[in-house]
Amino acid sequence: MAKEDKPLEYERRVLDTKGLAQRIDLDYQGRREPFRDWRRRLGWLAPAVAAVGALPFVLGLGGGERVFSNGAVSRSHALFEDRCTACHTEAFSDVADAACKKCHDGPPHQAKAVGEARCGECHLEHRGAVRLAQVDNRHCTRCHADLAAHARNPPLKAARITAFRPGRHPEFRAASLPDRRPLKLNHAAHLPPEPKTIRGMKLPIDCSGCHVTDRASPQGDLLPVTFEQHCRSCHERELEFDVYQLLGASGVPAPHTKDPQAIHEFIVKTYQNLLALNPAILQTPLGRDLMPAANAPAWLAAVVAQSETFLFQRKCQYCHEYEEVRSSFPVVRPVHAIRGQYQQERPEGRPWMEQARFSHRAHRAAQCESCHAEARSSRKSSDVLAPKLAGCLPCHGVTGTAQEACSQCHLYHDKSQERDKDRRPIEQLLGRQPR
Repeated sequence: MAKEDKPLEYERRVLDTKGLAQRIDLDYQGRREPFRDWRRRLGWLAPAVAAVGALPFVLGLGGGERVFSNGAVSRSHALFEDRCTACHTEAFSDVADAACKKCHDGPPHQAKAVGEARCGECHLEHRGAVRLAQVDNRHCTRCHADLAAHARNPPLKAARITAFRPGRHPEFRAASLPDRRPLKLNHAAHLPPEPKTIRGMKLPIDCSGCHVTDRASPQGDLLPVTFEQHCRSCHERELEFDVYQLLGASGVPAPHTKDPQAIHEFIVKTYQNLLALNPAILQTPLGRDLMPAANAPAWLAAVVAQSETFLFQRKCQYCHEYEEVRSSFPVVRPVHAIRGQYQQERPEGRPWMEQARFSHRAHRAAQCESCHAEARSSRKSSDVLAPKLAGCLPCHGVTGTAQEACSQCHLYHDKSQERDKDRRPIEQLLGRQPR
């Protein structure tokens, strides 16, 4: 007979205190357990190792302080990169403006600006070998996007400047200014569309024939245009004064000088020498006169007077303007060095773009006419041939790079108000002890 399958009987577990106590191993404390032992040891060892490892960082040993650095500093501050306290006067705090102004004057922004930003808000350190002056556009547009709210009576036509784009940046002011320099110049006459030769002068001339880069200038500024260096080779005949053609091949032009008395003395001396070499010239009537001069003084006075009239009234005014006549001689309006915006009371002139920086050296690969497109058609001296906004946009308006950053052309600080800081020994600047 098969064994009857019955379900196993379930013995209920005793849950009273006595029953639970019988399940506890009373020798567990004396039994060795590796995991528990190692956990106890690590609980003491880990803090000890951490304390020993932190000593180099706390004491600044072996360059340990670099762990707390946010990264490499800019090239300008690389000399004291290992001295955090040169800028961070308080540990783990922002750099105070006073720390910056120990070395930098940091002149204020334009006089009409309302409020000043903290140095560290715009000039962000620990970004590697970058220029601190290269700041993000947002530091500029946060105010210039609404100049009426951040400036007192802003003079700019565009009160909202948000990017270097048409409609979001004003046209360059120089484009609307006339050139008031008292000098007659016709660019179109020097740059004809077809090559030609006039009185031995080959045209068109190259822009660099007159506009020469100053190799000593970091920005590649142009040297002032001068008559001696750039005009004499073609326009020397404008200094000729021998109205009666008495000098022949031995004649030399008058000096190009601002002193009319010096020109007068040169002309007198020239004809005196001619009379000494050829006394018979007195017998030759001058111009339309039928009779020769009565004597040498009369001849000399007549020929000098006519030569000066020819020079001053016809030749000099080919390029220059007169402001008055003094002691029977005309006074030429001062031209000054041909560089920048003309001001008669300011010989050094003024930059055409006073609120911006420009480097010809950085643009030396570009053809002149790429930027100065109106030069070939300019016939008036008053034309200012500075580039306009549209001429810059192909390279600076749509690149999406730092080439269109505000700081690429503009300065925040008003450098005209900058003062020299107190000069200090190099050892002090570098934080070293004097030798």
